[in-house]
Amino acid sequence: MFKLHDVSACGIFAILRKPSAPKIKGSLVVDAIDVVRFRGSRYGAGYAVFNIEQRDELSLKVGLFLVKDGREESNLRLVIDSLKSSGASVSEVSKIAETDKVVDYRVTLSGVEDVAKLERLISDVNAVLWSRDRSGRIYFWGRAIEVFKGVGYPRDIADLYNVYEHSGDLWVAHTRQPTNSPGYYPYWSHPFAARDIAIVHNGDISSFGSNMNFLHYYSNVKSFVGTDSECVAFIVNHLLNYERLDVVTISRILVGSPSLDPRVRLRYRGAVLDGPFAIAIGVYCDDDLYLIAIVDRQKLRPIVVGEDDYYYYVASEECQIRCISPDAKVWTLEPGGYFVASYRKGIIKYGRSSIDLETFFEQTNLRTRGYFRRQPVPKQDNVIDAYGLDYRQLNELILQKLLEGHSTLKIYNVYGQRYIGLNLMRHGVRNVRLEIYGVPGNCLGNLNEDIEFVVYGNAEDDVGDTMHSGRIVIHGDVRDVVGQALQGGYIFVRGNAGNRVGILMREYREKRPYLIIGGRVDDYLAEYMAGGVIMVLGIDSYLNNISVELTGKYVGSGMVGGRVYVRGRLAPHKVGLRPPRLEFTQSISALIEEGDIPEDLVSDLEFGDIEALEERLERGGYKYALGLAKILYESTHIIRTAREYRELSDEEVRELRPVLLEYAKYFGFDENLVDDLLGQKYTVVFRYSRR
Repeated sequence: MFKLHDVSACGIFAILRKPSAPKIKGSLVVDAIDVVRFRGSRYGAGYAVFNIEQRDELSLKVGLFLVKDGREESNLRLVIDSLKSSGASVSEVSKIAETDKVVDYRVTLSGVEDVAKLERLISDVNAVLWSRDRSGRIYFWGRAIEVFKGVGYPRDIADLYNVYEHSGDLWVAHTRQPTNSPGYYPYWSHPFAARDIAIVHNGDISSFGSNMNFLHYYSNVKSFVGTDSECVAFIVNHLLNYERLDVVTISRILVGSPSLDPRVRLRYRGAVLDGPFAIAIGVYCDDDLYLIAIVDRQKLRPIVVGEDDYYYYVASEECQIRCISPDAKVWTLEPGGYFVASYRKGIIKYGRSSIDLETFFEQTNLRTRGYFRRQPVPKQDNVIDAYGLDYRQLNELILQKLLEGHSTLKIYNVYGQRYIGLNLMRHGVRNVRLEIYGVPGNCLGNLNEDIEFVVYGNAEDDVGDTMHSGRIVIHGDVRDVVGQALQGGYIFVRGNAGNRVGILMREYREKRPYLIIGGRVDDYLAEYMAGGVIMVLGIDSYLNNISVELTGKYVGSGMVGGRVYVRGRLAPHKVGLRPPRLEFTQSISALIEEGDIPEDLVSDLEFGDIEALEERLERGGYKYALGLAKILYESTHIIRTAREYRELSDEEVRELRPVLLEYAKYFGFDENLVDDLLGQKYTVVFRYSRR
């Protein structure tokens, strides 16, 4: 006998209501975080709720964990006496939850006038409690916030605190997969809070050391439980309440936005986060509530954002939003992006450009509207209702029906089930069609051989990993890492794709894979690509005559084979790995200053256009400058990526036209559009070859 365990990363969820919307019930939040229960473990989950209308500016609520080690009463007296020394009065002390290890108290303070002084006292108290074998912790304090967290899965914590019966204006929720701290006490569970701020985090902050140094030097915090996530909460508190920065500037500092004022970047460099992270932050300040979402600059953790008539959403996976609001508008943050929504002001920052949203994501939302609603399922033998099934149950049911002889199955009400179809190859199932309605979870069609998956809706991460043959067709958007190590067959996406599309794609002899994206993609397209063909078409921008670049940065970085066709012109700095802007401009300036090249030779040169620079230097006979440029920008350890902006050759049209005609049949396009697209100019990216 063995235990099946699906290890994943943490799951986050957040929701903010609009002023005209009803209060958000805790039961709704529990359902949304429980959808991704598999992302966490039994080592921690939690919720934070904000109520803007119920706060009292002179009273404050404190949450206190005390370990049942025989010192609870003395530790409780220590906490109460210390809080009183702030000048506030303790109006209520109540025990709200208890487990076999820990008691959770709520302490209500009245007459709180100096919150900064109170925070210093809280830090001192926590330092004392922590020195007593971690015997207790004040884990939140604030006027508009309350936190419920503990050791267990999301529903365990909801049952312990009866979260279902609470309601609020803003919630953040978390299910935890411990990485760098233990989970046997609730201290290490999320959310982490500081004043009226709560954060939930998926990832690992590699800048933890410099972030801690920033807090040690500039903040009053003296005691930490030792996790990177807690560090983020204290940084936000310091920047907001002591540095008096606004929430947008704080968001830009945390993600290290390149558009940040250099003086601000220098001053707060210790607050910049690095490493893989996706973070949702709830904030009460200035008589308003804010929901913030940030993601790291390489976007190594998933995050989606949504909005409907009543609420704003942030989630690890789209299925969390769809189970609450099937028709919500959903989009992703760009790498290093930040989303900011306010209870009173609405959306302040969307997390990506307006042209991306209007031209691409809005069109997908319109096309897929209705696919995510829970549908009545026809009474037919080749139809499956996936609602309420986990992925193992769903896969077994799919396999059973296919082995009974069905060649086509319709699967309705899919909300995030992972690994769909992964068990079919080992049972020899081939040449069947699975029609999926909803949002299939990660790893759809991995290792696919001769099976056709057609998704009416959007798909999440890691679609078609190591696929050998067959087809995957997605009528909406697909998230990150689609077509990883794709080595045969076709992946057709009508909408947009995220980061790292087609990485490690390969081909063998006549077995060539094709990956066609109808919308746009984010960074690292075709990273380490070794074979096959990728096309990025931007169909909606073409139909609406909108000129916009269709990719993010680093297209084809590390590419050793294959071809990428991106309709329209791409800026040179978007292709391959380019030197930092400062290094590029400084090296040019130095060459001009030393008289090695004339200033007018490069006056109109675009940043990162290394090929154009080398061509001009060679044509002008500037041998020293050319040699230096090759040393700086060429290396046997760095594979250069080449690009051409041109029309397709006759041979390329003969190859690609049948593929695009197949693509067009799935999405209802005619041959005229295919021919129009083939007649456009493309940025063609391929492996650089030294002359």
